[in-house]
Amino acid sequence: MMYLKGALALLEASSLVTKLVVAASLALAALGAYGIWHHKVFRAGYDRALADIAAEDKRAIGRATELRKTWRECRERGGQWSQTEGRCS
Repeated sequence: MMYLKGALALLEASSLVTKLVVAASLALAALGAYGIWHHKVFRAGYDRALADIAAEDKRAIGRATELRKTWRECRERGGQWSQTEGRCS
């Protein structure tokens, strides 16, 4: 608290140019902090989206592998796969 009072006293005693420089510095610091935070939030969302896509791809590959296995079993038994019905005939 004492430092804040001292800083305010110095600011009151300073010139207009100094006050503008201090205000601009504080604004740039706040803008920089916001930019870093926003980038981290954006990056976290981007990484999560990629992870969700990868998980969905794994599930889709698993389903396709199972369907191919079913199709191969049908063909090995000498059956004919009916794509419209989705089963071996």
